[in-house]
Amino acid sequence: MNGRLDQATINMTFDTEEMLVDQFVGLLEMNETPWGMVRFAREFNYSRGRTDVIVVESTDRLIAVEAKLTDWRQALHQAYRNTCFAHRSFVLLPKRTAFKALSFLVEFERRGVGLCYLGDAGVTILHDSPCSVPIEPWLSSEALSMVNHELCGAYA
Repeated sequence: MNGRLDQATINMTFDTEEMLVDQFVGLLEMNETPWGMVRFAREFNYSRGRTDVIVVESTDRLIAVEAKLTDWRQALHQAYRNTCFAHRSFVLLPKRTAFKALSFLVEFERRGVGLCYLGDAGVTILHDSPCSVPIEPWLSSEALSMVNHELCGAYA
């Protein structure tokens, strides 16, 4: 990313989910997110699915992020599933889709899932995810190991 965001971020349009995730990861790399300086990895695979991005805060708390362009309901389902291993879980959407999803805020609250979007100002949280204790701590350990392994591999 070289400290700059590309034209897709400036215009805030994304042709693919991968583009949305790429821009989000670029902000994580530049420490320009609500979570500050973090470690992260893409595509954590586990028996129930694959999480788009896992973020590790300085306190070693895990944040799972599910990104979608339009299908916020599917992202909400996936983000809720991720609460089994993550301390916090978010749905990441383009701004327009996020505001549509916000009208169903009670669904996010009921599942303990946060809602955020990628817009002109970076990542904006519309609804924060409460911090909770994962019900499968062994899976949390696997996710943390994956992030730490990828981080070590980046400097090898």
